[in-house]
Amino acid sequence: MNAPVKLEEAYEDLSPMIGDVLPEHVETFWRDGVVHIPGFVKPELCEQVIAHFKAWSGLRWDDWPSDPEEQKAYVAAIEARLGRGKRNFAIRQDDPWMFNYVSQRKFGEAAAKLLKVPSVRILSETLHVKQPLKTGYSRPLRWHQDYPSIPVDRAEAVQFWCALVDITPEMGPMIHLKGSHRSMPGGILSEVEEDARELYPEVFEQFKPTKLEFVGQGEAVFHHGLTWHMSGINKTDKVRWAMSSYRVSARSRYTGQANFNTDGLGLKPREVFDHPNFPIVYP
Repeated sequence: MNAPVKLEEAYEDLSPMIGDVLPEHVETFWRDGVVHIPGFVKPELCEQVIAHFKAWSGLRWDDWPSDPEEQKAYVAAIEARLGRGKRNFAIRQDDPWMFNYVSQRKFGEAAAKLLKVPSVRILSETLHVKQPLKTGYSRPLRWHQDYPSIPVDRAEAVQFWCALVDITPEMGPMIHLKGSHRSMPGGILSEVEEDARELYPEVFEQFKPTKLEFVGQGEAVFHHGLTWHMSGINKTDKVRWAMSSYRVSARSRYTGQANFNTDGLGLKPREVFDHPNFPIVYP
């Protein structure tokens, strides 16, 4: 792992290519636990993000190739990525450009507005690439909440998910249970063989899922750490390029729970995230 990047030494302002969170977005976020903001990230910035993820992950394809040898190379690259310790997590620890991208003040400001907190820090980022069905590695993501899996002591957390390409309903965009951020933490279900619908039928009776819809390149989906969500398989021959990153209130404290983004960094449980990997990004 490379040495931590110091934000004050590497920061380049990308704000002209990033949108704003408006009062109506905040209202929707607290009513539904999720809000979509079309055109939040400019397409040219999305393309730069994809290029960095390709270089980092070794996944250089945008669709399922017709050449058999290329198909073999593609599947081998997927398997190599799955065999790595961090898999699709924590690119910013290796790539200074991505550190700068996820640390953008406008992203921090958006999180602060949505969470209604005075300051936020970056916690994580994840490549949410869904492979074409023909690779044999297109997987659904079961119903879950994020908060039980992130090592923070309070649910002042928001996921910023961005479509890096146009995503059709057949490519497995997320759906959410609207209003379910008002439910209790339900456990680390995304990592175990438990079905949330069987464990918490009352949650699925009270809150209804959003519809599968087209998500345009650069569209942001912000959801609360307690909002239940899932995504299906990618049924197409196209790669579903997307990424997410988490921002939490700066007053959040580390719990010590295992996490790809925080393991091995010497963080102390019950203390704030005092480490260069987790800078305060707003104000």
